[in-house]
Amino acid sequence: MNYTVENALLRLTVSGHGAELQDLRRKADPDVPLLWDGKKEHWPRRAPICFPWCGRIEDNWYEFEGKRYENLPQHGFVRDVEHTLVEQTPDSLTFRLDWTGDDKLWPWAFTLETRHALRGNVLETTCTAVNRSGSPMPVQLGFHVGLACPFTPGKALEDYCIRWEKPEALGGADFFTLDHHSFDHDSICFPGLASEWLQVEEKGTGKYLRVETKDWPFVLIWSALGVPDFVCIEPWTGFLGPGHDLSKRPGTAVLAPGETFSRTHRLTVEL
Repeated sequence: MNYTVENALLRLTVSGHGAELQDLRRKADPDVPLLWDGKKEHWPRRAPICFPWCGRIEDNWYEFEGKRYENLPQHGFVRDVEHTLVEQTPDSLTFRLDWTGDDKLWPWAFTLETRHALRGNVLETTCTAVNRSGSPMPVQLGFHVGLACPFTPGKALEDYCIRWEKPEALGGADFFTLDHHSFDHDSICFPGLASEWLQVEEKGTGKYLRVETKDWPFVLIWSALGVPDFVCIEPWTGFLGPGHDLSKRPGTAVLAPGETFSRTHRLTVEL
């Protein structure tokens, strides 16, 4: 089921499946979507939440207390299950997933609460996880929002770039030029960025969709082959790593029983 909220500037639609963003538009320009529309032939998702791990696990299995957990999906599993709407206000939606643990995917019990809130021209998504099990739980969290590109009718991909706050990556440049071959070799990861934001920017006009990256240890940019009208700017707390002990993957937080873990994704619309 989809749910819609709005404020004076933006209108947002979210699905209960995965608590995933479905649509975001400026009320001043309601015919122009700001998020990817999920075309199945390119990438059927729109903005999945990556939890409790990011990326692929080596050989698609990990081990815990002598048991092997196999055939694991990429980016965790919370994106593929139903979340319950627990609160709705005029400009926010809060969903909850109560995972009891199982012997196939994830033995730890946890609660994940996801709150999407409109704050002026900013969409804030806060994910808060609580370890409800009796043993330490390893977690990684990542956001994977498909940003519309182009986001102005009549513009082409070549009219856009990825710009970051400081000229620190890719040889000291402060922008990354986009073309239809930008992601022929998959995503590009920037570990340890000092920049507080990255944005999809329209050349000449300076219009942008900006993702806050401050205090995120890993930031990736990605699109499907050919870059079909979207680009993802992905802040992650953790990254892929070798081996089958989840607690040793880069950036993993290990939550003690009852411990809480929370991170916020901020998307600013300046068009």
